[in-house]
Amino acid sequence: MSDNVYKTKQRDEIVEFFNQHRGKCYTAKEIIKSGEITSGEATVYRTLSKLATQGVLKRFTDGDASCYQLNESEQCEKHFHLKCEKCGRLIHMDCGFMADMKRHIESSHDFVVDIGKTVIYGLCGDCAGINFDKETDNA
Repeated sequence: MSDNVYKTKQRDEIVEFFNQHRGKCYTAKEIIKSGEITSGEATVYRTLSKLATQGVLKRFTDGDASCYQLNESEQCEKHFHLKCEKCGRLIHMDCGFMADMKRHIESSHDFVVDIGKTVIYGLCGDCAGINFDKETDNA
């Protein structure tokens, strides 16, 4: 991140929003609808873009919109992600199966996957109302 970051009340407000919602991913519209931000719509969009460019937030393409998450470490670039479409939770997948899948795609399909930007959508166990057996899950 650049040392020449101009700090504003709006920037601090949005960074604090993400600090309060660690591990979750939000679109600009979701942030505005939350009622937790006093900044105007244009300011929210502009600030999110700047924060992503500066590396403070990680940006994911979410259909027609972008969603953002606090960039807590460079490790986020080294694994696939699961995003709950109901609660917005973003789950980091650091398991061997996904590494095998990445290798398969590269060798069998001649395609290099940008795993830091790869998101699989669905519902987390809490939102789906399912208690998955964690002992058989390597993720």
